[in-house]
Amino acid sequence: MNDVKETLDRLVPEPATMSNWDAVLREARPRRRSPILQLAVATTVAALAALFVVAPWKGSGRVGILDRALAAVGDGPVVHVVFRGDWGGTLVDLKTGERKPVYGENEIWYDESRNLVHEISRFGEAVDSDEVYSPLKPESELTALTREYRQALENGTAHVTGKDTFDGNTVYWVTIRRLMLPDVADRRDHEFAEEVAVSAETYKPVAIRALRDRRVFDTQRVVKLETVDLSQASFTKDPEASPDGRAMMEGSDPIVLDGAPDVLGRNPLWLGREYARLPLAQAQEAFSRTGSVPVRRLVTGARAGEIRNCLRDRPTHSCPRTMGAIEQRGAKIYEVGHSEFGPRHTGVTFFYGTVGDNPDTFAKDLVPVWDEPHVVVTETTDRELRTLGGRSMNYLPPEGSIVLLPGRSGSFVRDGLYITILATTDELILDAARALRPMS
Repeated sequence: MNDVKETLDRLVPEPATMSNWDAVLREARPRRRSPILQLAVATTVAALAALFVVAPWKGSGRVGILDRALAAVGDGPVVHVVFRGDWGGTLVDLKTGERKPVYGENEIWYDESRNLVHEISRFGEAVDSDEVYSPLKPESELTALTREYRQALENGTAHVTGKDTFDGNTVYWVTIRRLMLPDVADRRDHEFAEEVAVSAETYKPVAIRALRDRRVFDTQRVVKLETVDLSQASFTKDPEASPDGRAMMEGSDPIVLDGAPDVLGRNPLWLGREYARLPLAQAQEAFSRTGSVPVRRLVTGARAGEIRNCLRDRPTHSCPRTMGAIEQRGAKIYEVGHSEFGPRHTGVTFFYGTVGDNPDTFAKDLVPVWDEPHVVVTETTDRELRTLGGRSMNYLPPEGSIVLLPGRSGSFVRDGLYITILATTDELILDAARALRPMS
């Protein structure tokens, strides 16, 4: 306020003494003003108008940043948004070591009036799933970028939290919602907030984040956000890419080492009887089967996070049985009912590491110990066996390259074999990929 007062005092200074009424009336009589004086008065009025436009107490963010953000969204009835998730990977050239990001993205059309969603999940350029559905409750980040974001900008409840740099670009963080919610874990109220990052150049959203007690716990990158007419929207799925009504299971059974070529149908690639001081502890027949799903239910909230963490941290090990049969499509988690499966698609797995007794059986069954250092090589000539390592192999990296995925796994193609390697570190995966040789 002091700055404003100083500006006002400079533009319209107070008189040193108060004139008497006769002088006031005399000065008020009409008279011609010189052009210079008229220009000075006009300049003063313009300066005052400019001051009030940007005056802090009038909300400069409202006049500038937030109005531009609202204009950038548009007012179409259908929201079209592309989220870039944290389930992407890194493409590595095995000869040069050059690295490039491979992104996982969800493209969504959302018609709120019909409660209809069309969602396409991609890894790189490959489509992993394509589905159209009516959600019981839309995802929070989707509603945040539709009704909540636009309404907060329109009714003035949104406010600029601060200026920042995100992915190398200057952004403004805009708070669109802040509220107190109870946590059943500690039985206390906590402050939850949703914030959208808008580009300082285009004023379009580039990210959305959720905060608890002003600490960020989830961030979604926004590649694209627009509102379009129904005629410009897409609500038709590709039946070949749709996972609706489909299910897949995978597993492995121990085999004798000499039986590996028979299972694979050709001579396998391996790392010898020992690699990186890890013994070849077990050879396995890996398999997958496809079938139909009678029931599929979307899992959200903390339970979805628990399952997602389990799949990420232990991609070849089943999660706790209390979770039931689970399925991951892009960033979404589903719980599925019992399914009927078709024929087995098979491959070979070489496990280097430590094996121990399976506590779930009475017999002395030896199973991999995943908490110990390990390298696991799985290969197949059957592309239908493409979800090994908990990740889809719809995306195929170029020959001579490997794509590293979250959860310490890598997938690539060599000599007609689809290969997945799991290891304790990414560098161990790369070294193993380079060291593979024909089994003698």
